[in-house]
Amino acid sequence: MSTRLLPHEPGDRKCLKCNKTFRSKSAANRICKKCSQVNASLKVSKAQLARERGEKRLNGNLIEEQDTYEMNRF
Repeated sequence: MSTRLLPHEPGDRKCLKCNKTFRSKSAANRICKKCSQVNASLKVSKAQLARERGEKRLNGNLIEEQDTYEMNRF
């Protein structure tokens, strides 16, 4: 039996920044409150942030424009 959380389920997850376990609302919430506050206090332009994050990809495929991608159907 698996103990893996479903994406929409709240639960304990590891912060992607500090690697500490925290109580997450869902899989979309992957940065703990402390690290989120640190991130919010940084003075970074949108251009700098885009360079730091790199190219956007979905399932390994480059997303060229915002909100334009095809989902694989099974």
